[in-house]
Amino acid sequence: MTRLACMLDMWLFEHLTVAERQRLESLTARRSYLPGQMLFHQGDPVAGVFLLTSGRARLFKISPEGKEVTLGFLEPHDLFGEETLFREGRRAFNAQALMASTVCACEKSDFEALAQHDPGIAAKVMQALGEKLSRMSEQLTDLALYDVPGRVARVLDRLAQQYGQPTARGLRIEPRITHEELAALVGASRVMVTHALQTLRQSGSLSLDHSRHFVIRSRQALAEQMPTDEQPMHRGCACFQDSDGAATED
Repeated sequence: MTRLACMLDMWLFEHLTVAERQRLESLTARRSYLPGQMLFHQGDPVAGVFLLTSGRARLFKISPEGKEVTLGFLEPHDLFGEETLFREGRRAFNAQALMASTVCACEKSDFEALAQHDPGIAAKVMQALGEKLSRMSEQLTDLALYDVPGRVARVLDRLAQQYGQPTARGLRIEPRITHEELAALVGASRVMVTHALQTLRQSGSLSLDHSRHFVIRSRQALAEQMPTDEQPMHRGCACFQDSDGAATED
């Protein structure tokens, strides 16, 4: 593999000095993948941290029963594999290229040494992990609590926040998401997702542009199609309850 400075422009390293950037350049390598090729498999030993520099990839798990669950999609500049830093273990999910893709790789031990040397990098890795955990928690909540139309609306809203590009017609979700990919994200059949999308288009909250990208015409109208939690959050927890079971105030 040809070693290239393919991580240097990444937001994680924007504060590095020239010397530190030169050090990083010696630690990174570029790898290319064909459509459908696996970047790594669930259960593989952890070997490195990756940055998608071009193309598109899918993260997914396979249950013991053989069912695939899509965790998300990777777009250029997305970091992945960082959840295994500073611990031994194996990959908890699969990564697969959906089109011709290029990945920048850094060996796990090298990246760990770099993060230990630079607290700024470590803090940004923690930020990336927190954002990923938040997205996955929302996805699990959707699957547990909401019906298919509600899950579709919530996923589209999150995609608009993450990838939306302002246009004259509304927020254009820049990666083109197919019905099959959206169905994988919400854990439903393509037929049910297509029906939910038709309802959103009829409500005026969603449209498709000439290149088949989703366009959120009105986030307010989309929000009206999204379910809301009816149960209020509990102010106290069991550890702060008195003997009568009432929550105590600070």
